[in-house]
Amino acid sequence: MPSFIATVRVTGSTSRFDEFRERVRWLLVRDPDTEPYTEHHSGTLLEYRFELTRGLPFPTLVAASAEFPELRIEAEWDKDGAKGGAAIQSGRLVDRWTC
Repeated sequence: MPSFIATVRVTGSTSRFDEFRERVRWLLVRDPDTEPYTEHHSGTLLEYRFELTRGLPFPTLVAASAEFPELRIEAEWDKDGAKGGAAIQSGRLVDRWTC
């Protein structure tokens, strides 16, 4: 059973979503620590929902972000009532927050 849920939202140039999705899938498949997730896509938003026991695959997200600098990745989580988040763009952490 997962210890917490995290949501990762990707926004920006929607014309690059398909390429980004393929790259993230490729990276996640090769990451032995990847935990269960689902992918959701609308016209202006790409979203991943992770069921986690260990943590988010930040190296994968940072690597993909570096290849798609026009996209912004925001991860939010709630772990035992401690809520927080982080934003990645151009392969760098650009913001983080706690609630």
